[in-house]
Amino acid sequence: MLRSFLGFLPTRLACLVIFLCWFDSTQSWAGEMGGVEFFESKVRPLLVRHCYECHSEEHQEQQGGLLLDRASGWLGGGDTGKAVIPGEADASLLVRAVRYDDSDLQMPPDGKLSDEEIKVLEQWISGGAIGPAEDMGDTEFSQLGDQEVLFDRAKEHWAFRPPRDTVPPVASNKKWNESTIDRFVFAKLKDHGITPSPIADTRTLCRRLHFDLIGLPPSSAQITEFQAAFEQNADSAIADTITRLMQDPCYGQHMSRMWLDVVRYADTDSTYRPDTKTPHYFPFAFTYRDYVVDSFNADKPYDRFLVEQFAADELGYGDGDREIAALGFFGVGPYANRSQAESLDDWIDLTTRGLMGLTVACARCHDHKYEPVPTVDYYSLRGVFASLDRIHPLDEEKQPAVDGYRASEEETADYKKQLAKIMKQIDAAGGKKAKGNNRSIAEKIRETDLAQLWAFHPGAPAHAMVVRDKQSRPRSFVFVRGDGASRGEPAPSRFLKILDSEQEVFGEEASLRMQLAQRIADPDNPLTARVIVNRVWGSLMGAYLVATPSDFGLQGTAPTHPELLDHLAIDFVEHGWSIKYLVRQIVSSQTYLQRSRHRDDAAAEDRENHLLWRANRKRLSIEELRDSLLQVAQQLDSTVGGRPGPLWEGDYTRRRSIYGFINRFNLDPTLGAFDFPSPMQSQSRRGESVVAPQALFTMNAGFVVDQAKAVTQTKRFLDCATDAERISCLFDVVLQRQPAENEITKVERLLEFQARFTDKPSRFDESPWPMVVQALMMSNEFQYFD
Repeated sequence: MLRSFLGFLPTRLACLVIFLCWFDSTQSWAGEMGGVEFFESKVRPLLVRHCYECHSEEHQEQQGGLLLDRASGWLGGGDTGKAVIPGEADASLLVRAVRYDDSDLQMPPDGKLSDEEIKVLEQWISGGAIGPAEDMGDTEFSQLGDQEVLFDRAKEHWAFRPPRDTVPPVASNKKWNESTIDRFVFAKLKDHGITPSPIADTRTLCRRLHFDLIGLPPSSAQITEFQAAFEQNADSAIADTITRLMQDPCYGQHMSRMWLDVVRYADTDSTYRPDTKTPHYFPFAFTYRDYVVDSFNADKPYDRFLVEQFAADELGYGDGDREIAALGFFGVGPYANRSQAESLDDWIDLTTRGLMGLTVACARCHDHKYEPVPTVDYYSLRGVFASLDRIHPLDEEKQPAVDGYRASEEETADYKKQLAKIMKQIDAAGGKKAKGNNRSIAEKIRETDLAQLWAFHPGAPAHAMVVRDKQSRPRSFVFVRGDGASRGEPAPSRFLKILDSEQEVFGEEASLRMQLAQRIADPDNPLTARVIVNRVWGSLMGAYLVATPSDFGLQGTAPTHPELLDHLAIDFVEHGWSIKYLVRQIVSSQTYLQRSRHRDDAAAEDRENHLLWRANRKRLSIEELRDSLLQVAQQLDSTVGGRPGPLWEGDYTRRRSIYGFINRFNLDPTLGAFDFPSPMQSQSRRGESVVAPQALFTMNAGFVVDQAKAVTQTKRFLDCATDAERISCLFDVVLQRQPAENEITKVERLLEFQARFTDKPSRFDESPWPMVVQALMMSNEFQYFD
């Protein structure tokens, strides 16, 4: 019938009708099969083969923020916009990508689809991009990065809500009713049917307080004095010991290590000179380290401590004031000799994760997948730091001198002599280039010989590693997908939206970093006090209230004792942000003073001791181990402050380990073996491994052998007349106790065995006594404390 009808039409018109009929039938077929059936038979197999690997929940991949396993995914699109516009194939990014017309948008990346496959996608979109009958819809995975959803969740998240001070329940145990800490802990234990452990013995308490507060063992005389005082008045003995230890300069040296881990302190940059195989030195980093030690010893209010590290130069300090060195917070970080983008990212991560327990740096390329941090917030902070100029670590003229570092006349004279020699070499080099690498010879001398002179010579001047505000503030924009060449919306400098719903733009009246610091240190900021309280608690208790100290966000671990954490944070701020006050509250508590012995009944309910039914046994950190070895050998140099020195080799420093040289690019392998954290980024906590190199170090290291020998060369040991007296002396010096009978027997057997080989050369010059000392130093009793 159609043929009869067409016979009456002109040829061209007939052709047009035929085409329209064909197109309509095609569209009808696409409408029928272009619905669910067409998607399942034609489209989904194609997406599974080529797209799901990177854009589906099945593969846990959402690259570019795009999901192609549900309608909401292709309709909502990803970071670059909507992937599919139903009915408009040419306008859909998905079609543009598979056609390979745009050199910047070609998918799949491993090769172009066939023409037939591209036609299927075009036909599917033109037909309305209808998906499956049973669409996955929104799931927890698909909502990753959905800031509206994440902000809704954040409203109920404990860390983003202001701390609330709950009145702790009254404890039935009189002793556990004196401290609010104990009342909170006791109530939690009672809820689980657990009783706390008894107080530890006096020797254990004395050792615990010494290691936790100054990082050194007590002498046997100090233990005896503590025991006698404890018998008279236990509370006074503990309180007096805490006061004495916190007044010791060693307190700041020990407590500062916690902070230096957070701020990724090191004495070099993260790169080295390939021609000389030497690091890029930070010769004046030590002035920041000394500022931190001084601050902990002086109990500088923590809020002031934070603000000084951001803007000490705007707080009225004069030339030479040591507080200017606080700007090393920025200066001692990595990337000084590399990309500014990496340096800015490091500063953002340090500021947010280190100080507030929030992983903002993840929002550099896209909205944070897990936290209420949109990309624009990242770039708002980036604008703060982009307004800073980082002074080159070797530009001594722009780095202000710092007072308080006095050298002897001899040291000063020798420094000037060596400096003149190096400057003469630099002048002689002129503009010459080195053969083979086209590097400036003069610059090479500055970065090696001159940098080493400044870094290590005691007669060299001291400078602060600082930053300066740019003369004009650069405007900040979002970099789409983190690409600096792809500028997006403006990102004015302001605080994080999750902590400041109004997000008032920072004003012109003060530096951006000052305004940022004030918001971080604001008592109303719900994160800052909680984060530092948790860090201090963890360093003293051997376990944290929040097990993720640098992540208090939606992905972080909930606190084991939320009411206690809030109480400590509020109490901390109300007492002037005093770290020493916080420390005293913790180490005076019955919770802290418990013995560490295992109990089957409590462990059955709480195997990991999250409820704090006993104290945690702790292993000495590598710094505590090294310093203790020097201490018992009477080799420890108590000099405070100054330039770093080598820890192990050659003429190693006898000073506290905090004054050891830290090479960021090539971290000392002994430090690494003992879980010293990498200074490449802010560290939340130290790991605790037990590996063979640790035992090999105490067995074979020349440093350990030196200290073992030194113990046997002390006057006290040399005055011993008999082997029994010598054994008693060594146990007293190394372990601060007297040996048991079986221990005496074992040592005597060792002496007898060693006597058979007196004609054999050994590293102990044929004397067995240093070997006895080393055996004690290798013991768990020396390397752990209860």
